[in-house]
Amino acid sequence: MKLSRKRLGYSQMHLAELSGLSTSYIGEIELGKKFPSAENFERISSALGLRPYQLIYEADDWILYDKYDSISALKTELKEETGALIEEIIRRHLKK
Repeated sequence: MKLSRKRLGYSQMHLAELSGLSTSYIGEIELGKKFPSAENFERISSALGLRPYQLIYEADDWILYDKYDSISALKTELKEETGALIEEIIRRHLKK
């Protein structure tokens, strides 16, 4: 998180303002004294313009998760399209 924040040129105070969290809380997270809840983790990643996993993994690993998201979306789309096609074929055959 700290690396991502610094890459953007954000101070802890600026990130706190963007995420709606306190500066001390951001500092404690960066020092490893606290771990944010899922909601706060999402708020921080959103404030940084990142996906939550991008705060945990190195940039080199992001492509793996981006591909996973892409493949998951493709799977969902194919499942929906295939299901609709099968239903249409069944309807046509039932009308005969």
